[in-house]
Amino acid sequence: MDRTIETSEYGICIYSMDVLQNFIKREKIKTRKLLALFQKNQKKYLQLQKEGVWIPFVQIDSVGYRVKIKNHGEEFDEEWEEKFAYEGFNLAVGAGVWISDIASFLNFDEKEYQGEGEERIGKFGIVSYHSKTERWYMTLNGKKIYSDLWYNIPSGKYLLTIKGYARKEIVDRKAVNCGFQFEFKEVDEFEGYKNPREEQYDFNVAGM
Repeated sequence: MDRTIETSEYGICIYSMDVLQNFIKREKIKTRKLLALFQKNQKKYLQLQKEGVWIPFVQIDSVGYRVKIKNHGEEFDEEWEEKFAYEGFNLAVGAGVWISDIASFLNFDEKEYQGEGEERIGKFGIVSYHSKTERWYMTLNGKKIYSDLWYNIPSGKYLLTIKGYARKEIVDRKAVNCGFQFEFKEVDEFEGYKNPREEQYDFNVAGM
C-alpha cells in the first residue's frame, strides 16, 4: 500500500506510542513540548536511543516522501534508485509504530492518536483529522497532507534499517519523487546503540 508522509519542519521520526508513554511516565516528563526537550536534554535524548524509544531522522527537505515497510512486502521498483542505507537503530515496539512529521512533537498530545477518527476545523478554516491510524490536514488549495502514519508491527525489540530512494527520472516535480523504506529485524536484546544525529548519517534523500 502506497502511503506518503510530508514534513513541515526538518525531519520525521519513528516510535511506538505505548513505549513512548511509558518513558514519559517513568521520567516524570510533564511538558508537551517534547521536541524541545529531546533537543536540549542530551542525556534524555541518548537514553531514548539506547532504549529504542524514539528515532529522529532530521535535516531533510520539507517535501512528501513515499513510505514502504519491507516487512509488509513493500519495496521500491526499478523506477527508483537507492541513495543510502543505514541499519542498526534500536527500536522497541509495543502496539505498532508511528512514523511522524517531527513537527508533531512541537506540542505533542497523545489523545490525537486515539479513536476511530475525528475531523476538526481550525484557524483559517483548515480541516484536520486524527485517529488511531493516521493524522492529516487539508491545505487551503485542497491538498491532503499526512503528518502521521501508523503501521502494524508485532511487539518486540528491533534493529531498524532505513533506506532512502529517489526516482531515476523526474517527470513531474509536483509528484512524490523521494521515499523511505523501513525494515525491522527482531533481536532478543539491544547491544549498544547508534545515534542518528551523528555526522556520518545523511538522510536528506531529496537533496542527493
